Amino acid sequence: MSDQWPLPAFHFSVVISGSMSDAAFQEVTGIQTQIETQEYQEGGSNLVYHLPQSVKHSNLTLKRGIAESQSALMKWCQSTLESQLNTTIKTKTVTVRLLDADGSPCRIWEFHNVYPVKWNVNEFHATKNEVAIEEIELCYSRTKRTL
Repeated sequence: MSDQWPLPAFHFSVVISGSMSDAAFQEVTGIQTQIETQEYQEGGSNLVYHLPQSVKHSNLTLKRGIAESQSALMKWCQSTLESQLNTTIKTKTVTVRLLDADGSPCRIWEFHNVYPVKWNVNEFHATKNEVAIEEIELCYSRTKRTL
């Protein structure tokens, strides 16, 4: 493990349970957890307390060039998003690893009970020379930083 500081954000990997080999992404966003609070004002004074209510996670968003039609990840997304909620949602575990120059993990985040909630294809422009990008938005019930 490298003690390089600051850690570069461009060298990372995403692993999705179920041995999906098509998990290469250009961007990962949404690694965020917060405690939601409720304000409570004490009577007869100006004191305001913030009482913890729940732990809230952002959705994890993965961006990449549009995948081939046989992509295991896309098949999972399609089966979840196109099922009209008529079948049981199959959850997975997603691991995001921030890597050092040698490809060894410096930081690892695990996301549990993950399933897709949104799939988006970015806009097409006839006047731009850009790669067609798809975004996959995933929700999860809990996260843990393991390294």
